[in-house]
Amino acid sequence: MPDRPPDRKHPHPATPVPRLRLAVAADAPRLAELRYELRTGIAPDVRPEAGFHERCTAWMAARLPRSDVWRCWLCEDDTGEPLGVVWLQFVEKLPNPVGEPGLHAYLTGFYVRPLARNRGVGSALLDAALAECAERGVDNVFLWPTPRSRPMYERFGFAQRGGVMVRRLWVP
Repeated sequence: MPDRPPDRKHPHPATPVPRLRLAVAADAPRLAELRYELRTGIAPDVRPEAGFHERCTAWMAARLPRSDVWRCWLCEDDTGEPLGVVWLQFVEKLPNPVGEPGLHAYLTGFYVRPLARNRGVGSALLDAALAECAERGVDNVFLWPTPRSRPMYERFGFAQRGGVMVRRLWVP
């Protein structure tokens, strides 16, 4: 596992963490449901798109076997009920003459169901994703946090960087 900043504290170190594993294509329907919960939790006034679950399931099932680009971890309780999920997309960098690592990682789709929060599920998912990044030699991990998630990312050593610019092309 990656080194954590020395001031990071686990909120419940004695609480057992449910089962954490890499997701497989057969998990896609459950992952699509978690994706729907995440997005409608952020924007509850969004009307459900007809066919979203089918489209999302197909997209996820097609990408889960591609281990060179996408990784997804699923946390489940002892009955197999999903508690949380995190996705990583590895982004190849152009070669650099100063010898920097050749990958970035985009952390996305990070969601823990409300009843599983503050039980170590989010920390376990983030630990797994960051360990994979360390193993693969990732240069930077980037994400777009919500205001509520920002403190957790800061506990894991993430920091705001002013040099990133974004231009949104899609207008809802």
